[in-house]
Amino acid sequence: AAAAASSPVPAALSETALLDAVFARLLAAAKEEHAAVARERLRDSRTKRNRRETYLVAQTRSKWRTRSQRFLQRRRDLLSTLPPAARYGAIFLQHLLEVDASDALLPEHSRRFEDSFTESVSDQFLLDATRGRYEVEGEVFHFAESAADEPESAFLERLLMALRRLVPAALLPCVSMSMSQSGLAALERASLCAAAVSGGRQDVSYALCEDPEQPGGLLVTMQVHRHGFREYVVDSMAVLVDDDDDDDGPRLCDSATSSVRKAATLCYAAAGVVDVVAFEEVVEIRHRGKLVPMESLCKPILPEASLHRLATTDAKDEEEGMSEGLLGRPLRCVLRCLRRRCPRRGRDGKAAPSTWGPGPPGEGVEDTVEL
Repeated sequence: AAAAASSPVPAALSETALLDAVFARLLAAAKEEHAAVARERLRDSRTKRNRRETYLVAQTRSKWRTRSQRFLQRRRDLLSTLPPAARYGAIFLQHLLEVDASDALLPEHSRRFEDSFTESVSDQFLLDATRGRYEVEGEVFHFAESAADEPESAFLERLLMALRRLVPAALLPCVSMSMSQSGLAALERASLCAAAVSGGRQDVSYALCEDPEQPGGLLVTMQVHRHGFREYVVDSMAVLVDDDDDDDGPRLCDSATSSVRKAATLCYAAAGVVDVVAFEEVVEIRHRGKLVPMESLCKPILPEASLHRLATTDAKDEEEGMSEGLLGRPLRCVLRCLRRRCPRRGRDGKAAPSTWGPGPPGEGVEDTVEL
């Protein structure tokens, strides 16, 4: 999942172990959200409730696990060539996309999402179209590089015409959704990287073409590449090893040599089945020329690997009056950020030097974000 000497990923994991890991993480997230709602720390909705029940109800969870198992059987030869982290990501992402695609077939009261469409095209795709780079059967659509006198409406019309020429009507909703921020959100959730970067550039691209190995099939590739950033934040409770266990605040890194790239290729069959046939996650964050260990940046595949750290922190939070959950971790992060930002007083009453602040003169942060 990343280019580094060390990794939080076991050298080998069986299909059963990977499936268990994916659905254990999904179940844990559903339980955490349920607890936050019960404590009135999170506003609930019908769609959120339906999403939680997908995993909290054992029978429903088992049904979706079986469907993921069928995906593994369909693509066993291909997936067996991938490293464990990529196989985990592929299983996770395929499940999220399949759940999303099935939502449109449900009655209104059972739907898990609030997605909307205009003439079968995802409204999120329509919003994103002028902010990303699209390639449809080799033809590039990038509004930032289009003719200066071309209005957004004309650019969008050209892109939609190319999309409709290639994509069958039945596949248009799910394909257009995967080529938008909705697809990228699923990619992010399926990845192991727990580092959130700040500043720099974010380049997003999508490619769509016919599947040469499957008549009527389509291949969709999506990629997000973050680079040029000079600081990042990691949830210390999500990773296996934390270099600074008492600090969830921003951490500095080398902007010229640090980057995070995530990409996946999806295969849509004419019958509507979606498979993930490629998954890649490359995390290279350096500080003072040294590569930050993967154990400090990525979540472990096996959830039990971090249970001891969570239990230890829960006890510490109880002492500090902060309970765990959707509120506890962010609150702890805010307090630690404040400790870093606020000047400390020395014994002489004078402010001690700050441990966080802007870099050397001339080393600014480029906040340009290309979506």
